[in-house]
Amino acid sequence: MEKRILYKFTFLIIIALLIIVMYVWKWTTDEEEPQNQEDLFDESQHETEQPPVLQEEEIDEVLEDKSDSNTEDETQNAAEDNDHQQTTGDQHETAYQDQFGDEAVTNAKEQAKQGLALYLLQIPEWDKWQGVVRASFLKKIRQNVPTMKEANMERRLESIELFASDASKEDHMVFGAFASWYMTSNGRVTNQRTQLFYLTMVQQDDQWLVNNMVTPDESMEGKMES
Repeated sequence: MEKRILYKFTFLIIIALLIIVMYVWKWTTDEEEPQNQEDLFDESQHETEQPPVLQEEEIDEVLEDKSDSNTEDETQNAAEDNDHQQTTGDQHETAYQDQFGDEAVTNAKEQAKQGLALYLLQIPEWDKWQGVVRASFLKKIRQNVPTMKEANMERRLESIELFASDASKEDHMVFGAFASWYMTSNGRVTNQRTQLFYLTMVQQDDQWLVNNMVTPDESMEGKMES
């Protein structure tokens, strides 16, 4: 009986010692500094490259290059349009020469240029219009050209560039004209303009006269035609 009690007591002591050892071990491991979780991973595998920071100079260079590229494209497109228009104009002029002769085409171009110049400068001396535009067309022109010039106001013509265009009727010639002109007040430029016109030329008494004058936003059968 006493031996059994001794065995139980010894067993309980062993259990108590084991519990104490476990608590001591757990306490010592908790006191250790916890390992940084980032150390558990290879930083090289999770490293994310940051996008390069663009400096102000680099941004300016990119914008400047893009602007230059756009400007070059616009210039190239304008040049291509001019070349195409020039080629088409040459073809129409050749057709006019084949139909009416070189002298007639030259005379029609000079008359068209002179008629447009008179209109842009708003010349009120009507005798200067005679032999350049048809009488019926001159009546309509006179409604748009003031007979009295404003004081200190003056119109000046810079340039007129003609090119042959397609005529709607077989006995007509049509010329396009890029015109640049400006107005001055007391010697100072107040308004400068560039406009495309189309002039229809008809033959009358062995002369080519201006029969109509329109801009691209008007019909070639516009109100000024007679």
